[in-house]
Amino acid sequence: MKNRRLKKSWVTLLVLAMMITAILAGCAKNDSAANRNTSEPSSNSGGTSANAEGEAPTLGGIPTNIEGEIVVWDWDEAFLTTMVPEFNKVFPNVKVKYTVVNNNDYMQKLQSGIASGSEVPDVILGEMNFRGQLFDLDVLDNLEQAPYHFSKDQLLDYLPPLLSNTKGELVGVDQSITPAGLGYRRDLAKEYLGTDDPNELSTLLPDWNAFIQKGIEVKEKSGGAVTMIASFDDAYRVLKGQTEQPYINGSTIELTERMKVPFEKLFAMRDAGILGKYEGYTPGWNASFAKGDNIFYPMAPWSPKWNVQANDPDGIGRWGLMAAPEGGFTYGGTSVSVYKNSKNKEAAWAYIYFCYLSSEGMETNYKKLGNMPGIKSFFDEHRDWLEAGTELDQFFNQNLSLTFYDDIVPEVTGSTQTKYDSIVQTAFNSLFPLWMKDTSIGVDGALEQFKEAVKNQAPEATIN
Repeated sequence: MKNRRLKKSWVTLLVLAMMITAILAGCAKNDSAANRNTSEPSSNSGGTSANAEGEAPTLGGIPTNIEGEIVVWDWDEAFLTTMVPEFNKVFPNVKVKYTVVNNNDYMQKLQSGIASGSEVPDVILGEMNFRGQLFDLDVLDNLEQAPYHFSKDQLLDYLPPLLSNTKGELVGVDQSITPAGLGYRRDLAKEYLGTDDPNELSTLLPDWNAFIQKGIEVKEKSGGAVTMIASFDDAYRVLKGQTEQPYINGSTIELTERMKVPFEKLFAMRDAGILGKYEGYTPGWNASFAKGDNIFYPMAPWSPKWNVQANDPDGIGRWGLMAAPEGGFTYGGTSVSVYKNSKNKEAAWAYIYFCYLSSEGMETNYKKLGNMPGIKSFFDEHRDWLEAGTELDQFFNQNLSLTFYDDIVPEVTGSTQTKYDSIVQTAFNSLFPLWMKDTSIGVDGALEQFKEAVKNQAPEATIN
């Protein structure tokens, strides 16, 4: 009887022990799931990490075994054909369905898709020309919220305003940073300015007054055959970017206050005769890179490939890069965002994180395609990549990545973009050819014409 009671007690204890073990295991599993759902992606630019036994590794906090299909619209087919296979090596269960869409048609196609309820991409690009218009549509997710948990503190200091909407929400990351300086023809700089060294040129041209005076000397020495900047709109792009500041509040546009200073310098260059007669991105402007009738061009990290190599393929060693007088500026650029109604947000974020933020993706994106991400950690962790340089350095006889990051990024500022920024740029594009040719139009007259053109396109706005 006693043995029977002891046997029954041991069985009871064994059952209790098994029940407690099961409860504790369930709690641990639930804690792990909760932590996985609320954890932020790694603040550094890469490194897959293993989870508990049996769980998939993660990249930036994203499980690499996630499944889904995402739609991507992009205008760079070379990027897509290069990066999508690399992405699928890490995220094999995410199918990327991509469409090549011309950047000039992108906004119209996107708005048509939203209005009709037809296909809208999960991953949306925003070129600077229409970025403010895109952000104002309110169709992009806040990347600082779930399921992304990406902090704007991770970005280079000048970027958050350029990637945020008017509500202050971070709605994109940078496809590639676009801090810009002046690219220049070394042969012309040496002949007409006495040096082709970027540091010596920076000393020679500390501000725009000195730049204009040297430009007049170049004009005289060359008999008017060589100019300092190839086009009126190139000069505007630099001067406007250097004076970046908020000037749009709701539907009020402080155009005179914003444009007065850059216009004064711009029209002084025009009247001094140091600007070329080209218009940017026309066949004549493209040909001028190899022709050698102009010294300086605005130049961002994408420009050596698309402007120099494309237009002056035999110009190896012919070019240099320096910071512009009076500071850096941004030139172009594209944001990358997640559609707020996407049904595969985590998969879309996995694509964006891999391609534009992670070390794994940047192993290809930077080294093969030359795109530099906008996060601070990349430059801390991969200084050796920057120092190694790229194949485009041969055109400049200098390390382009280090020049952009070390010499230009610290001087760059950015401001939030709205739909009115696109309208202002369109109005300028319609007017500047007239201002180039008709030198009787001065700063004040041009500003009045500018305000009128903006008002015609935005009648609901107050233009000051």
